[in-house]
Order: sequence, then C-alpha cells, then structure tokens
Amino acid sequence: MDIFEACYAYHDPDLVKAAGVYPFFRALSSSEGPVVTVGGRQLVMLGSNNYLGLTHHPDVVKAAHDAIDRYGTGCTGSRFLNGNLDLHETLEAELATFLEKPAALVFSSGFLANLGVVGLLGSAPDAVLFTEVENHASLLDGARMARSRRVRVFENLADLERQLQKQQNWSHALVLTDGVFSMTGRVADLRGLVALKRKYGFRLYVDDAHGMGVLGHQGRGTPWSQGVMADVDVLFGTFSKSFASLGGFIVAEAAVVNYLRHKTRTLIFSAGLPPASTASALAALHVMQSDHSLYERLWDNVAFFKAGVEKLGYQTLGSTTPIVPLFVGSETLALRICQDAFELGLFATPAIYPAVPPGRALIRTSVTPVHTRQHLQAALDVLATIAKRYPIPNVDPTTLPLAQAMDFDEALGEHVVAASSTARSRT
Repeated sequence: MDIFEACYAYHDPDLVKAAGVYPFFRALSSSEGPVVTVGGRQLVMLGSNNYLGLTHHPDVVKAAHDAIDRYGTGCTGSRFLNGNLDLHETLEAELATFLEKPAALVFSSGFLANLGVVGLLGSAPDAVLFTEVENHASLLDGARMARSRRVRVFENLADLERQLQKQQNWSHALVLTDGVFSMTGRVADLRGLVALKRKYGFRLYVDDAHGMGVLGHQGRGTPWSQGVMADVDVLFGTFSKSFASLGGFIVAEAAVVNYLRHKTRTLIFSAGLPPASTASALAALHVMQSDHSLYERLWDNVAFFKAGVEKLGYQTLGSTTPIVPLFVGSETLALRICQDAFELGLFATPAIYPAVPPGRALIRTSVTPVHTRQHLQAALDVLATIAKRYPIPNVDPTTLPLAQAMDFDEALGEHVVAASSTARSRT
C-alpha cells in the first residue's frame, strides 16, 4: 500500500469548504488586538488566546524591537550549544521568582515543553502516568512518547482515586492535568488533586497554559489561586497566550530543572526561543506585575459579555475564566454559526470533535481587557441575530450522559440545514 494512500483519500476539508462553512486557516492581513482584518474586512476578534491583550502593548512591542536590534532575528542553534542568550536566563530567573519556585526552563514552544518533559519523566523505570481526559494534546502526546507503557486516563477525582486505591505508594506515578481546560474554561480542582497527592504520594504536573496570566495574584495561575502552588511538582506555562509571545516554560525544584535542561530532547535538539519572543514575554511579565488596572478591566469585560450571551439564551457551562464557551451541541451548527458570525463581522472559532466529545460542540469565545464595550456589544448583536436564526440549546451538556448528548446532537442537526436555508434567504 502506498504510504500516501490516506492522504489521497482524505477529503473532509473539501466537503466542508463545498458547504461554505470551512472556518480554519483564515489569513489575517492585520491585527489591532481586539479587531482583525481578513479579506479587507474588519472583524471583532473573540477567537484568540490573547487573554491580557498585550500583543500590541507599547512596552511589549518595544522590547521585541530592541531585542532584534541587539541580538538579531534568531538564535540559529540550540540553547544547549550556541543559541543560549542571557535574555533566556533573565526570563527564567524572573519566572522562578514570580512563581516562587527554585528554577525555570524556557522552551521554543509550549508543545515542545510538554512533549519533551512528560516524555522524559514518563520514561523513568516503572513510571506510571495518569492523564485527565480533557488534557491538551501536548500532554497526551508526551505520555505517548514516554517509554512507560502504563498510561491511564481518569475522568474526575473519584475515578482517579478509584484507580489509586489499588496500592498505597505511588511515588513512581506522575499525574497530569490542565489547570484551565482550554475549550470549556473549566478550572481543575487542584485542591482535590493535592489531597490525593498527600494520601498516595504521586508527583503532580499542572499545565496552566490557560490559567497563567489570568488567575491568581498578578496572574500567577491556577495553583496560586487555589493556594496549592507549593504542592505542584512541575508547573507548565506558555508565552503564546497571556504573555503575548511564543514559547513555553516549566518551573520546578532545581535538581529537576537541571536534569531536564541536560536530558530533554525537545530542548537540546531545537533552536533557542528567538530574541524578540523572549524579550516580549519578559516585558509582558513586567506589565502583569505593574499594571494594576489590567485585571479589573479584564473581569469587568468578562462579566459584561458573559451576562449578555446568557441573556440571549446561550449556555456558558459555568465558566469562570475569560474563556466563554457557547454550547451548541451539533458540529454542523457550530460550523454554520461561525461562518454566519464571520459574515456579520465577528471572528469566533468552533470547538468540535475531537477537541470536545461528540455531541458537545461549542463556539469558543474569549474576552480581553482591550475589548471596548463597543466591541463586545457588537459581538452580542451578532450573536443575537444568530440566536434568532438557529435553535440554540440552552442546556448544560455536562449534566447529560454522553450517549444522550450525542442523541441530542443528532436531533438538533436535523433542524440546522433548514434553518440555514432560511437564514441565507434573509441575508
């Protein structure tokens, strides 16, 4: 069989494009943060992870320009050999101090950090990995890359404890969890995990990509907000969201970081984080600690938008973060809504299987401090128009068994094509 056979037989995107609802790889020609330009049209951006709106902050932009002037555009090699900058080490030192951990290690991407660190730690003799069912793909792929063949999935704390009860000592185990789950905005119960850790003795790894910069004092993250920072053995964060840059990092005790620095293949065999990205992440960290109005503006906007969409009848799954998911159930409906929103001037993104379980498709929106009331009201007006076009389900899918949610999705999907045709005739 030709190894490219699966490539030649893959037509799913073509079918979605033919239906006129393909929402991926939209090319932005410019961005002002809360507003982007696509195909010559300006749209309100509610589909990004720019949680603090710092991608255009003057201090962050200036730091990137200054770094290029000083270091050039790239490191041209691995940090292990010739691509290590004093700027990398300054960022690591400040992150460790900020998060009250002994040491930090900066990677060229968040995915590489999780992939390499989990893969390496999970390759220890007799290692067992427990991964939460909603964890990010980078954690799952890190677990797959590990030499351990004992990788177990848990759905909730009760399920995890049921698996742990089989023995008393789990010092050879690493439990992996997101701090904030990226699609739904659900916040992990880290206090509950820490209670289990103290009982069974496992190590705890928290991916706080979507909590870092947002939750806790000055954005120190989910563990800080729940008072368990000292109990997290490895804390991961990314620069591509609140830090308005690119890259990732972990913080941990010094011996662990020293081991990872010399053994993690995704660090040793990747070029160093570019100077501009490093400097902008460092500048964003400074803004987070100095701009005391940043979080007030953020949470005011989140409260305004969340109340607005719930008044329109959208189910937001109880999110308490800047991620405001709008449950729609049907994947067909999710794609249709995002296309309609795009045509009406709103950039939002669908979350469909496998990012979410079948039957639990979402419109994923996120709010920032740099959105004005005018931006958010324009977005609400678009969503109000859409709510009149389509049957938006106001039900919390987490209260439904998965099979029932899938049945609900199928029943709803029967209405979508007809509703779409009606909507098209009105525009």
